[in-house]
Amino acid sequence: MIENNIFYYRKSAQYNVFPGAHTGKTVGNGLLFKQHKPLIAAPDPRHIDLRASMLNPFSQYQVKSFQQQSRLNVFLLADLSASMGYQGQYHKQQAVIDCLLSIAKSTHLIGDRFGFVGCSDQLKSPLLISPATLQQGRANEIAKQLKSTVLSGQASGLLQAADYLPDSSALVFLLSDFYMPESFIEQQMQRLNKHTVIPLVLWDKKESSDLPRWGIVKLTDMEQGKTRTLWMRPSLKTKIQLAFKQKQQQLQHCFRRFGCEPIFMEQGYSASLINQYFLQITG
Repeated sequence: MIENNIFYYRKSAQYNVFPGAHTGKTVGNGLLFKQHKPLIAAPDPRHIDLRASMLNPFSQYQVKSFQQQSRLNVFLLADLSASMGYQGQYHKQQAVIDCLLSIAKSTHLIGDRFGFVGCSDQLKSPLLISPATLQQGRANEIAKQLKSTVLSGQASGLLQAADYLPDSSALVFLLSDFYMPESFIEQQMQRLNKHTVIPLVLWDKKESSDLPRWGIVKLTDMEQGKTRTLWMRPSLKTKIQLAFKQKQQQLQHCFRRFGCEPIFMEQGYSASLINQYFLQITG
């Protein structure tokens, strides 16, 4: 079952001028208060704020200005490489489907446009919604296709995904396990620099923290198709967990350099984590 919808992506991208459900850059007749202005700068007596005017040190009438609500393009860029087919405590491929349906439904409920780009070694053109659309039917079709798709290869095609985004700023969810070099992630973020990016890091506790203290463990590199058999012991378990912790810090530092914060999901797709994120940035 898909979790609650996402309702909090408000303070995000540089929106267009069409009326919609989200906070725009344009001052207009929306309901969301933006700031006070002197009456001479915004000559609309209907919006005079008497309390703010009395508190103004220069004895100027103060007028409330509001942000015009506007329509937003929302995209999900999904890593469909072999490692995203991992199944541990949950199935990552199903998490991708849940994420797609949740974001698409939330976007359409609010009246925004939704787009999707799925990539492994190359962009998978059957799994593409571009330009973004107001209709949810296409997202449902892709979700059905994803259930029967065998994920393979690496995520190098993600670099092409930016070519399918609009010229205007969009809100972009970037979904991956990010088991890739930092230099690749930097290239990806540079290509997405005009958009507001929310990195969704899909991990599984069975990959790191839920390892046994003792016993034989098989570790598989799903993208290279190689398997290693290890004798797990406390010292090796600690080493693996430390490596994951360092990877987490590396991703945080990398994304923060581009002005965004990654959301780590270790128990499958979680709409509530995304909602918490937007609640934090909107104060």
